[in-house]
Amino acid sequence: MNWNIEIGKQISMVVSVTVMALMTVKYKKIGRENLFFIVGYILLSLIDIFCYFYFNATNRSTETFYVIGFLMIAFFLYLLYYFQLLYWPILKKIQCVLLILFVINILVMFYIEDDLLHHFSFNMLYVDILLLMFSIILFLYQTFNSDKILELNNYLPFWISVSLLILFIGSIPILYFRTTVSQSIYFFILFMLNLISNGILMLGLIWNKQERLR
Repeated sequence: MNWNIEIGKQISMVVSVTVMALMTVKYKKIGRENLFFIVGYILLSLIDIFCYFYFNATNRSTETFYVIGFLMIAFFLYLLYYFQLLYWPILKKIQCVLLILFVINILVMFYIEDDLLHHFSFNMLYVDILLLMFSIILFLYQTFNSDKILELNNYLPFWISVSLLILFIGSIPILYFRTTVSQSIYFFILFMLNLISNGILMLGLIWNKQERLR
């Protein structure tokens, strides 16, 4: 497969900037309910953009930025986002446990991984994804058993959840087999997942008509 990896990265950055611009324009309509997700998304996008130019300019490793910004801070913000969205007491308690497990995971990885801050840990990523998927399942369970199910098209947290599910569940197989497939296929699949995920997110931002958090 002949896929230009550099062009794919550049298109992804343009798409991310477009989403960030849309978030800025729609911020008053989006409300504080989605603030944790917005901050996490912007952080990841800026890390991607910065690392792209930083690596091209210096040819130095950028893994430290991804370990701290992506594996630690962004995922924590996403988990906090769902903690904020959940209002059923039992689900909120479960989400609190997931947040504690997230912190434990970081501590364990520091213990078992060599030089974690300078080496991207896929084991840590898999655990982070698993915790995030559980969080989304809790949120969807709450949503489908509430009056929000009647207005899903206009409910931004639902579209954010779909976007994250597609991105991260779709990423697991290609990340697991990353050493056995060509770079072109690897980056093409990640590019497509990113494009679809951002496309869904943009639709959610455009359609959103939700009320403020109760």
